[in-house]
Amino acid sequence: MIRIFTILLCFFSLHTTLNAQNATDEKEKERYEEQVEENKQKFLNEFIKTLDVDDFQKEIIRQTMDSYFDEVVKISKLGLKSFEAKDEVVKMRARHFTDVRAIVNEDVMMKIEDALTGKWNPKDEKKKRKKRKKNND
Repeated sequence: MIRIFTILLCFFSLHTTLNAQNATDEKEKERYEEQVEENKQKFLNEFIKTLDVDDFQKEIIRQTMDSYFDEVVKISKLGLKSFEAKDEVVKMRARHFTDVRAIVNEDVMMKIEDALTGKWNPKDEKKKRKKRKKNND
C-alpha cells in the first residue's frame, strides 16, 4: 500500500512539473512570436521609408510584403526539403507581387526583391541618406 501511495505521489509530482514546463514553454513561444512580429514590423517600416513612391503605393507594398512573410512561414511549416521550400518560395514570390509590379517602376521592384532576398542593408541606406543630405547642404 505504501509503495502504491509513493508511486502515485511521484506520478502526480512529475505530472505537475511537466505541466509547469509546458506552460513555461508556451509563454516562451508566445514571447518569441511577439518579438518576431515586432522585428518584422520594424523591418517593414524602415524599408518602406526608403522607397520613393507615394503613400498609397507604400501601403500596398507594406500589406503585400507583410502577407508575403506570413506565406513564407506557412511554407516553412510544411516540412518540405530545403530545395523544395526555396523553389516554392520563389514561385510564390512571383505570383504574390504581380499587383505591386503593375504599380511601381523597375527600380523600386528591384529594391523590393533585394529586401525579400536579404540583399538590402538598412545601414547602407542610412549612409546614402546622410550623403544626400550633406550634398544638399
